[in-house]
Amino acid sequence: MPDRLAFVHGTLITDAGPIPDSLLLAENGRITYAGPWAEVLPEAAVIDATGLLVSPGFIDIHIHGGDGSDFMDVTPEDVDRVFAFHARHGVTALCPTTATASHEEILACLDAINAYRGRGDRLGRALGAHIEGPYLCQTKRGCHLPEFVRNPVESEWRELLERGPIATMTLAPELPGARPLIEALRRQGAIPSVGHSEALYHEIVEALDWGASHATHLYCAMTDAMNNRWRGTPNPRSAGIVEAVYLEERLSSELITDGKHLSKEMMVLAFRNKGYEKLAIISDAMRGAGMPDGEYTFGPRHGMVAVVKDREARIPDGTALASSVYAMDEMVRVFRDATGVPLWQAIRMASLTPAEILGVDDELGSLRPGKAADIILLDESCNVHGTWIGGQKVH
Repeated sequence: MPDRLAFVHGTLITDAGPIPDSLLLAENGRITYAGPWAEVLPEAAVIDATGLLVSPGFIDIHIHGGDGSDFMDVTPEDVDRVFAFHARHGVTALCPTTATASHEEILACLDAINAYRGRGDRLGRALGAHIEGPYLCQTKRGCHLPEFVRNPVESEWRELLERGPIATMTLAPELPGARPLIEALRRQGAIPSVGHSEALYHEIVEALDWGASHATHLYCAMTDAMNNRWRGTPNPRSAGIVEAVYLEERLSSELITDGKHLSKEMMVLAFRNKGYEKLAIISDAMRGAGMPDGEYTFGPRHGMVAVVKDREARIPDGTALASSVYAMDEMVRVFRDATGVPLWQAIRMASLTPAEILGVDDELGSLRPGKAADIILLDESCNVHGTWIGGQKVH
């Protein structure tokens, strides 16, 4: 593969807006120039991006699977299949996400992620695992298997942290034993994320003081003032996580923008309150993404059965959604079309914002000189025409 690339005449997507008729130069996997048109070095391999957007690659911080596979299948073939599927949809870096399962299965998934990284991250960057559960509120577990939902066990989570690498962990902060886990995650540099929880506002503030800084899939599997179980509080309208996300500057959050989980109005409300700098777009994709209608398990192959119909995944009784079957390019398009925000802002929510949440924005998330050459070509409908990771074309 050439070590010097020149993307010419495309519209460059920057974190401050688009630049038409642009030039982007990359050498040895790094961006060396990104801006208005300038003379192309003749020894560069030229990619004509006329009529296309030259965009930073998408970063998905919450993603379980796709193309029939899940990260918890743990085989090299399944892990590679998930990465390859999402690279075709513009994802250049992601957090492989576990489902609630036995301790041994979660450890095996961490081992599989480490093994993938040892093979060179060739289909996408593995930024560390997102451990979703098992420390969730039973009544807010969604499609996670109920028999594995439990309170934090210190000997258990310490082994997870040692095995790592963990980028983020979703947990219910109201559970007994949550505080030492949140504090340990923060000391290790991982992001404690509140979610699948009945926590009330004051409990979220406490969790922020302990080190939490993010909320998993806003609106989904969490409390709010208009719909909560009150949990013994004398105030039946006690605020919950949704209000905490809107009121607490310390909290970032994320949206599943497939048009199935959230209405247009909910997405607009979230955007107006948090803005594109504190709100990430995620896919939360499960193994049914990219597959025909049918039955697929969420998480491990013995996991909760999800019925996929008309591009919506639900548990068999229909009472809960089971992640999504949309990829990131589709999520960006749906969010743009539903909210009317400029496309560059929606792209930022799927690239630089998640990089900032994880603290990797010095390396990833935008097309600034010095950063990794993780680049995608898109059209105005968000169809992906090419994906490069570290200057190497993977799609």
